[in-house]
Amino acid sequence: MKKLILFFVTIVTINVFNCSLVYRVTGRTLNSYAADNLVPYLLASDDIDSVCTGGTALGPLIASFERVGTSVELPVMVAQMGAGICAERKAQEAELSYLAAVKKGKGEEASDFQAVQIRQHGLAAKRYGDSYNRFLQYFGEWKGKCPSMNDEEEFYFMVGLASGLLAILHDRAAQGYAGITTEIPSVVSQASKCLEPKKWWGTPLAFEAVVWLSVPGATPEGKDAFKQLEEAVRMGDQAGVRLSRAFQLQGVAGRGNLELMKKLIQEHAKSLEQSPPKKEFRLLETFAESLSRHESDKIWVKETGHRGPIHFGQFPGGKRKNAKEDDDLLKDL
Repeated sequence: MKKLILFFVTIVTINVFNCSLVYRVTGRTLNSYAADNLVPYLLASDDIDSVCTGGTALGPLIASFERVGTSVELPVMVAQMGAGICAERKAQEAELSYLAAVKKGKGEEASDFQAVQIRQHGLAAKRYGDSYNRFLQYFGEWKGKCPSMNDEEEFYFMVGLASGLLAILHDRAAQGYAGITTEIPSVVSQASKCLEPKKWWGTPLAFEAVVWLSVPGATPEGKDAFKQLEEAVRMGDQAGVRLSRAFQLQGVAGRGNLELMKKLIQEHAKSLEQSPPKKEFRLLETFAESLSRHESDKIWVKETGHRGPIHFGQFPGGKRKNAKEDDDLLKDL
């Protein structure tokens, strides 16, 4: 009987050990595949809704392999950033619905859409915040010294800083619901200096300038946040990765300068016509473009009650492209 019990225990132990080993091997394989193939594939996609849905669905699966000892910080960081984009887009949709309801004088409906908007900003802040936490897990807490990085790690370093900045911006829009640490702007401002601006399309300069605009008294003497954003945008336009434009819009939005916002949107639209995006980073291009289109739609909804044309850069009262084609499409409605 004792031999039978011993045999049974041995078999169970071997099976448990083998399962654990299989899980670890699978986790390492999945992590390697995600870093080598999945992340580059997502970055090259211009289907932002597909990418954000993929991040929401795959993030928990990849993260679950931590339970068997696999390091998954980098792919989960990107997945959670994608998931944050999903919540951000829902917040944008709720904001447009809110503005349309206000335009129609539907107070209760407007209040409900505003509540949805705030909640989705909170969810976006949480997801971007988790992405930033993965950044800290991989690179360590910021101690004022730049880590040693290869090109691939520098890219992830930039993504982590972007997530942190977006987490702060969305948490403010959510009235502090996500409880994102207020230390992030200081970290982003300092750590962005670890990245060479021209190499990374001006984005480090944009990070720093947005922090200056969002934190009273943060702008160093002799510096101009708007001029630095313009320099960052110029670098991004030349490289075909206009991520800096996304942060330029984030920095200007809500400051009440409608004419400046229109000017920036029109410049973005013109830049897209003049130079094609860098294929391997089309997702970042599409993200920036979606923000310009959203700000354009806000202007249209406030003035007309409906969104603007799909080719943004035109505003109510201005000369429209393809006006005849628009009339032909609408004549039977």
